[in-house]
Amino acid sequence: DEVLSLMEANDNHAEEHTVAEFIEFCVNGRTDKSGEWTSKGVGKYLEGGKEAGGMLVDQRFCPRIVEGELRYNCVGPELVGIIHKKPKEGGISAVGGTGSIYTFYGPDEPKFKNLTDNFLKKDINHVMPSLGLSDEPIPLWWTTDFILASPEGTPAEEEKWIVGEFNCSCVGISKCLPAYCKDDTPNANWNDIPDEDKKEAMVYGNKMGVVATDILNKAKWAWESSTLVDVSGLTRVAKDDLGLLKQPANPKFKTALVQIYVRSAPYGGSDKSSNGHRYDMIPFANGMINAGISCQPIHYVHEEHDKFFEVVKNFDALIVRCNPGQIKADGGSQEKFDDSMREIKKSGIQVWPSPDVMEFMGAKDALTKIAHLNIGLEDTFSYYDEEAFTTGFKKTMAFQPRVIKQNRGSSGEGIWIIKLKEGNYCSNFGDRICEGDEVLSLMEANDNHAEEHTVAEFIEFCV
Repeated sequence: DEVLSLMEANDNHAEEHTVAEFIEFCVNGRTDKSGEWTSKGVGKYLEGGKEAGGMLVDQRFCPRIVEGELRYNCVGPELVGIIHKKPKEGGISAVGGTGSIYTFYGPDEPKFKNLTDNFLKKDINHVMPSLGLSDEPIPLWWTTDFILASPEGTPAEEEKWIVGEFNCSCVGISKCLPAYCKDDTPNANWNDIPDEDKKEAMVYGNKMGVVATDILNKAKWAWESSTLVDVSGLTRVAKDDLGLLKQPANPKFKTALVQIYVRSAPYGGSDKSSNGHRYDMIPFANGMINAGISCQPIHYVHEEHDKFFEVVKNFDALIVRCNPGQIKADGGSQEKFDDSMREIKKSGIQVWPSPDVMEFMGAKDALTKIAHLNIGLEDTFSYYDEEAFTTGFKKTMAFQPRVIKQNRGSSGEGIWIIKLKEGNYCSNFGDRICEGDEVLSLMEANDNHAEEHTVAEFIEFCV
């Protein structure tokens, strides 16, 4: 009957449930045993097991998250900018649309020097191997969100920041946002971006060109022909290539920037300029061109899947800029696309990022795999079945407030900040376990709504 306080990360709403209700929700979703839930989610986070992406990550709750998270924007191994994302007063998660405040810093900001040194000097070369990606390069363009784990009063030079999330799956360049179409800007294009923002976006793009050159030089593999790849057999989707530089006459290497246009969606998807290209295509492509590498923007059309993958065999590298879910939304198969990209990579052609990099870095159990690094927490666990979750969660929940994260969610859905309603935590890990009827106070991070459920109800909902 112990009660938990929960907050879900997609909207910061709060709920209270017993330990048993929470476990029931996680395992079986909305049932008679899981109580009444106001979450937008359906629970059943372990459905299908590990092979189907069924998983929960159990991480210590860091109360100073209310002070905000730090997003590190990186090009390869180089930090190019830091964003401090502070949630709206009373909230925990700084998700878009909830009144969060963003403050931008340069890569050399002294107040974050300890984190920057731990991340870039001590841990950066261990991240990909820890994730099971030893044969993959660090992504061209990626972000890491950090949470402050140290108690208040800790000197800045001693603060411990931990990873909350990696993201390399089609991360956008925010300086290019004026170029994407929406209802009030249906004709948005590259020229709508202020010159100063174009310049800054190209700083990122040019750095990507340098990183790409380094990767391809190390690969020591390229086609002997210096001409551009013939893509005339593929459907031309874009209306024009506004802003694209002239391709180099004798490119060092040949790359393609792969996009997807959702024909059933307004403007081809929420990430498109009016010409059909991604709104931030130009910095990527021109960054390659400025490095002496050709970069031809093309679109994947699922009806010509086989032809597409025959054509791209002629490139040295593919830069994949297809937003998650858009291939399926256009009627194609993400699995078929990913499998073909894996075959391309096996043939010696670089794929940035590859399907495995997107999957392994984006999966929530990445936090467990890096728990031993300076940027991780050792008491971070992953559960793939009901028995492990029930046993492990009752033990960790009795010790400290927790954050429970499902693998499949986005924008904070299925990310719960959980506290025991009675606050009766044990002094040492393992001294006791929660009973199923203890009540939890929960807040979901997608909208900050609150609920109360028993431990048993939550477990039932999750599974």
